[in-house]
Amino acid sequence: MDASLLKYNLLNSFEKEEVRDFIDFLFNKKKQEPKSEPSEYKNKLLSVSIWSDKDIKEFESNNKLFDRWLPATW
Repeated sequence: MDASLLKYNLLNSFEKEEVRDFIDFLFNKKKQEPKSEPSEYKNKLLSVSIWSDKDIKEFESNNKLFDRWLPATW
């Protein structure tokens, strides 16, 4: 007898149900088709916004101002 089957037989009914559910999950995951074509994925990536050097400079200057900011004391 297989060692896995011996271990399975030692489980209570709830634990056996969990094992069966997990096996079903693995089979369903294996059967699923890819969600999108690679070309569609590439188009999604290409549509992501790109920051210019000017945009990045704005963040850098705001970061410097934020570092100099002193919060109010109580």
